[in-house]
Amino acid sequence: MTGAIAYGFESDTSSSNVTTSGFGMEDAEINFAVSEDIEGVGKLGAGLGVAWGGRSTAATANDSYIQFVLANGAKIKMASEKGAEYLTGGIAGAGANFEADLTSTTLLSRTTNDTVAVTVPLTDAVSFTYKHSEADVVIGTGSASNLNTPVQRYNTGVLGYKAGALVAEGQFRSYDNQVSNSTTYANTKNRFSASYDLGVAKIGAGVDQTNYTYGNTKTATLVGATVPVGSLTLGVQLLSVTAAGNSSASSNYTRTGALAGGMYKLSNRTYVTGQYWTGDTGGTSNTTGYLFSLYNTF
Repeated sequence: MTGAIAYGFESDTSSSNVTTSGFGMEDAEINFAVSEDIEGVGKLGAGLGVAWGGRSTAATANDSYIQFVLANGAKIKMASEKGAEYLTGGIAGAGANFEADLTSTTLLSRTTNDTVAVTVPLTDAVSFTYKHSEADVVIGTGSASNLNTPVQRYNTGVLGYKAGALVAEGQFRSYDNQVSNSTTYANTKNRFSASYDLGVAKIGAGVDQTNYTYGNTKTATLVGATVPVGSLTLGVQLLSVTAAGNSSASSNYTRTGALAGGMYKLSNRTYVTGQYWTGDTGGTSNTTGYLFSLYNTF
């Protein structure tokens, strides 16, 4: 059993220069995990996550899963996952998103999905994963509010590499339930990200491109870095999002965002964080914000 509880102060200023701020619960969660050996098969593990609070743009529940790790190293996993945003909270972010990330600027977003994935080790350093994902709603096609509304399920192939200081992966994703000639229904997605640990710093970079059925694209690129200094870890992220190929010029744009912050460990279980972010969301000015929080984990 593990968990965390945190309180903090946050302030956000919107593109219309309206500021909201206040003190409150930053996080409250508890996670249960169990595992057992199954003779002749491998190890079965399961986990259940429950959350009562926490900052997020869309996904708030914690992950729940059940998985088999076979004797040959292959893994089969079924889960309901909130997941980190692929760039800012993934390999490319290089650990810089301490609690909040650039999803807070609405430049990027994340959702909860039901997934089933099979991972096969190809070598000691290389693995391949096939993953099927569906929106976390009623089983079958459709949203919770309208079962006749198509939800885009998707299948993702992931080729991963991890050896020494280098971690990298490439992804290709294909969507179903496509609406032809649409600027909002996705056709395919291409992703690549990597990080390298220099010891004195970890650097990361990545790209995430979505291709829509109309022929337009949305491409996000990120560069991130973290620097450990004793009990203090400093980090920065620089993000760019470009929309291109739309029929109207106003729908084509390039927007940027940046995040800087730090985390200081008071003990093995307690730490404080501080962050500042800014992002161009297409309004009259940047959206900005800052967050300070105190965490205790168990």
